[in-house]
Amino acid sequence: MKNINMFIVLSLLVFGMLGYKVYEYNQQMQFTQKTILQNEIHTIAEFIEAFRTTYQEILEQTDIDINATTLELLPVKSLPKISRRFSDQESKEVVIRSVSDQPRNPLGMADAFELEMIDYFRAHPEVNERFVSKGGEYHYLRPLRIDHSCIKCHGDKEKVLPFIRENYHTGFGYKVGDVRGVLNIRISDRGYFSAMYEKFQNMLAGSIIVYLIFLLIIGILIARMRADSEAYTQRLKQEIKSKTKKIAKQKEIFETLYEKSSDGILILENGKLVRCNQMIVDMLQYSSKEEVLNLPLSKFSPLHQHDGRDSSKKAEEMIAIAHIRMHQFEWVLRKASGEEFFVEVTMTPMELDERKVIYVIWKDITEKKEAQQKLLEQKDVLEHQANHDHLTGLPNRHYFNRRLQEEIDRAKESGKKLALFFIDLDNFKQINDSMGHLVGDRVLVIVAERLQATIRQKDTLARLGGDEFTIMMQEIEKMGDAAVLAKHILETLTQPLQIGEHSLYISCSIGISFFPQDSNNAGDLIKYADAAMYKAKEEGRSNYQFYSYELTETAEENMAIQTNLRDAIKNKEFSLLYLPQVKADTLEYAGMEALIRWNHKELGIITADRFIPIAEESGLIIEIDQWVMRSAMQQISAWYQEGLNPGTLSLNLSMRLLRSEHFLEILQQCMKECGFKPEWLELELSEGRLMHKPEEIIVKLQKLSNRGIKIAIDDFGTGYSSLPYLKRLPVNKLKIDHSFIRNIPKEKEDVAIVEAMLALAHSLDIDTIAEGVESREAMEFLREHHCTYLQGYYVGKPMSAEEIRSKLS
Repeated sequence: MKNINMFIVLSLLVFGMLGYKVYEYNQQMQFTQKTILQNEIHTIAEFIEAFRTTYQEILEQTDIDINATTLELLPVKSLPKISRRFSDQESKEVVIRSVSDQPRNPLGMADAFELEMIDYFRAHPEVNERFVSKGGEYHYLRPLRIDHSCIKCHGDKEKVLPFIRENYHTGFGYKVGDVRGVLNIRISDRGYFSAMYEKFQNMLAGSIIVYLIFLLIIGILIARMRADSEAYTQRLKQEIKSKTKKIAKQKEIFETLYEKSSDGILILENGKLVRCNQMIVDMLQYSSKEEVLNLPLSKFSPLHQHDGRDSSKKAEEMIAIAHIRMHQFEWVLRKASGEEFFVEVTMTPMELDERKVIYVIWKDITEKKEAQQKLLEQKDVLEHQANHDHLTGLPNRHYFNRRLQEEIDRAKESGKKLALFFIDLDNFKQINDSMGHLVGDRVLVIVAERLQATIRQKDTLARLGGDEFTIMMQEIEKMGDAAVLAKHILETLTQPLQIGEHSLYISCSIGISFFPQDSNNAGDLIKYADAAMYKAKEEGRSNYQFYSYELTETAEENMAIQTNLRDAIKNKEFSLLYLPQVKADTLEYAGMEALIRWNHKELGIITADRFIPIAEESGLIIEIDQWVMRSAMQQISAWYQEGLNPGTLSLNLSMRLLRSEHFLEILQQCMKECGFKPEWLELELSEGRLMHKPEEIIVKLQKLSNRGIKIAIDDFGTGYSSLPYLKRLPVNKLKIDHSFIRNIPKEKEDVAIVEAMLALAHSLDIDTIAEGVESREAMEFLREHHCTYLQGYYVGKPMSAEEIRSKLS
């Protein structure tokens, strides 16, 4: 139909084009014909006008007597003759007439058409010529107006020539300018106009024929197209009928599959269940579809999914995703009985009756999940068997080697240290030989349990084979940590083992290697620890040895110090020395720093820097600090009671004591018992330790400051002070570490650092004290830069209480 309409429009368009061309040709032909005639008439008119003008000029310019003879020469008489003669010579197709409404002779009489034109020119004096087509002829007309020469013959009656008066019976009375008649040049159609018209008719006939042929072709095409269209329509009807039947069949099949599907199928719209198949009802164990469709979706799920997420919130997220794209996920459903089961959910967005819905499939995968769980359990069992010792349940050599390499890689990134223990039971072969392998296996199990109980949760214990065990101790702070664990293991394994009726005693030898000190390679660490273990056996068994002899010696010494520290206070092995602090400008005593010394009966004098770190590790530092605090306060109070002026007592207390819950009560009680005033006390706190948990320390130091106790930051410049915290701390004094003072003023870098520290303290309005002043040059430099106090061997060595008393006296 669309093609037919197009052909109709095209035929109308062609018809319009042909009509327009015919019209255009006709107009052009008429215009050409009119133009040619006008040109011809103008030529003739100009020719006649030339004759008339010539005679008129002769008449005006010459004085000719008018008589019968000269009258023939007048233009009015000769002009018609000339016109007739010209018309006869040319053809009858061109007629020239000069006529008047009042002619002298019949030949000059105007006909009705010419009289009409004479009246027209009289009514329109501004018009000088007119071209008129009439009756198949073309007329060129010009008005004949009275001129001065005409008045001589056609003037007043009294003045006209007698000859003319005799021949006219009517009056005259013309005036110059009046219209007397017209010049009428009439031309009939020429032959070429007929030829043009004939050509026009031929062209018109040809166009009509072409148009008819075109219409015929269009008609044939339209008929053929109509036939094709009808055939296509029939085919389309048959195809639609076939497709409809096929769709109906597919719909029937789909409905069957939908209802008989082994999977549950449901339709969701706006988060609500609007349709489901029978399998959904069977899965959920409800009585009917209507019952299922009337329940909210939340009814079919437990409160939480197996990943711990809230079921309702997770369902909203899954539905939101399904509006965008198809996706699958696992879900836990709950039957009407409360039993839970797993399904694989597939959600697909689609349109149903021009409504956006979600097509959902539930596939029961409970059996699949149970099978997967069994496989995982079997895998875990197999993996455990592959990586653990079947007798003790500890990691085996393979697993331990992998773990050791992993921890080494992690320690390389974090900068932490590792200790590797190689443990071998002493004389275990004798137990196997004398009591049998069953007893030996039982011994190994008990040893494994005891070793497991001695290590930290993050450490790793493994059985390498036979009676060999290994321990990986992670993230150790000091080498002494390994020595403590080794000693604990030795003590634990020496406890008797009760196996049946037998009480057995065993011991072990332990070798220890360190990462990264000894090696950064796992194989080498095991080898070095093994070598150290054999060294322990050579030393008599039931002991531990480090791969490095120096470490072994240091560890043994540390253990001896820790053991003796517990008795040192009771045995009064500690004593105090006092290091004077003087004013920089006058060198007068401003205070005393209490220094502890340990007079060991076997090891001799042990300095504080040797045993204080061990005391801090073991927790004995609190008891030692309390002894120092009490002893120093008693001495300072005694000097003040004697009338002496020892100044301020500086105590360097540990952070463990300062952070203890009852520190303020302990300090207050000690000051009360010793008669010690708060303004006599200055507490020195290490800069590095002060910045650990600064918010907690700030609160406690503020309480101390409010009671009149001064606060000094010790070892300033060696830690990492945060200036905002430094501004908030109630600090009275900065103690510049001796490492910066020792080489001034020789070392420019130290000079620059000390100057910066002094300038900082001055800007914060805090006193400064330089420790380690050992030369006059250093003292003068510090005086020059306005250091407040000095401390060091040059201004005063550590002295006993008796020496200080003599100095103060």
